Amino acid sequence: MQLTRFDHWLKERFIYETHIFTLRLPEEGFGPGVEIQEFEQKKGGDYRHRLIIKDNKRAEEVIAQLRKGHIMHATHIFEGKNWYNRHLAPKDGKSFTFQWIIRSIGVMLTCCGAWGVYLLTQNESLVSTIKATIEDLKGGM
Repeated sequence: MQLTRFDHWLKERFIYETHIFTLRLPEEGFGPGVEIQEFEQKKGGDYRHRLIIKDNKRAEEVIAQLRKGHIMHATHIFEGKNWYNRHLAPKDGKSFTFQWIIRSIGVMLTCCGAWGVYLLTQNESLVSTIKATIEDLKGGM
């Protein structure tokens, strides 16, 4: 199934997280919503800090702050490790929205069927006719 705009929004908002790698941190700091991890010093100019940001708008603000401070950085988008990832973005590529629409329709049809059976069992003449038919079938065998 094709993914809807809502499916894309769910992925962007709840599943994807931005990892920004930098050599140094700005002096003024970043504020809330930014998790900072330090790497051990290695030779060869590897990055020393990883900034993990779950909100896309907050990530854009941090990138703008890094550009303003002339800090070299690299940005990568990863899927976060959340328990709900397999529900919001199944690996088979199916649409979360369409799956829930189909499930909702199935539940409504099941409820309507159950209600119809209940109404039929309340009809005394229908119940007596069905019982008489069953007795006739048993007697004929």
